[in-house]
Amino acid sequence: MRKIIYIIAALIASLLISKLAKASDYNQQINIEGKWSFKIGDDPDWASARFNDSDWTKIEVPSRWEDEGFQGYDGYAWFRKTITIPPSFKDQKVILELGYIDDVDEVFFNGEKIGQTGSFPPYYSTAYNAFRKYEIPGRLIRIDGKNTIAVRVYDSGLEGGIVRGNVRIGAAGLIIVPDIDLSGKWAFSKGRSYNSTSAKQILVPGQWENQGFDGYDGYAAYSRKVELTKQQTDQKMVMLAGRIDDADELYINGQFIGSTGGYKTQETGWSHKEFRNYTIPAGVLKPGNNFIEIRIYDSGSEGGILEGPVGLISQTKFIQFWKAKRIRY
Repeated sequence: MRKIIYIIAALIASLLISKLAKASDYNQQINIEGKWSFKIGDDPDWASARFNDSDWTKIEVPSRWEDEGFQGYDGYAWFRKTITIPPSFKDQKVILELGYIDDVDEVFFNGEKIGQTGSFPPYYSTAYNAFRKYEIPGRLIRIDGKNTIAVRVYDSGLEGGIVRGNVRIGAAGLIIVPDIDLSGKWAFSKGRSYNSTSAKQILVPGQWENQGFDGYDGYAAYSRKVELTKQQTDQKMVMLAGRIDDADELYINGQFIGSTGGYKTQETGWSHKEFRNYTIPAGVLKPGNNFIEIRIYDSGSEGGILEGPVGLISQTKFIQFWKAKRIRY
């Protein structure tokens, strides 16, 4: 009964979101509703952009797969669609919306995982009442070429699939493009600093609640190694750490770089709205491997590095971007 109530609430919410989003969210968009390739079962090869799905069934998206000839089916299934993204999307923040999915999903763009909502068995946790909205890293997009979206879905019962809501790709304004894009897989551990024995992989950007840490509030650490050339380390660099909920501290090669919000005092408030941009002092970055650690305190609700871009950019390009943006807007 609780699930039925949530479904009704999600339907009402999706209608409200749809009306508001059409008017304001994006400066341009691509409608990707309609026929998608579909197959029940589960195979990791189906995530690949090179996989041939020509013999798969075509079903309508959004819709319940029960209404598309798969009545009574519960379990795993995959959706795939190939699209073209026009040149006007270049250097924009590009968002993939998949409406409401029942129950759990993970999403691949040109073969690389870009997000997940809910948890798959054996640690199953449904997310049928969550609106799916995933940022597509610019490095994955083939402008004016073929791009493949693959969505793995697990349904435990009742309705299944990409069931309702907006299904589209939107351009949400100019975005600063890092010289070194660090979106993707990071090591993640609970606690005030990186712990190699308990660390697990997590996708950045993305809520940690949707990646196996549902209900967790408190301290956590993200870490990643990045290899740099001498030419890169000779420049003044800025770390783009994205939008973080709530407070953070940045360390590079063990050296404190900067913080936003009350990481130590656990005072939050406005900080969850701020994008973190940190100037890196000369001499911190070294040719070869460098260790980046972002320590976060989350007071409640969603937590983690929620939005990009995440990466390294030269200070010169960083200043040029903001000057150009002020002139344009």
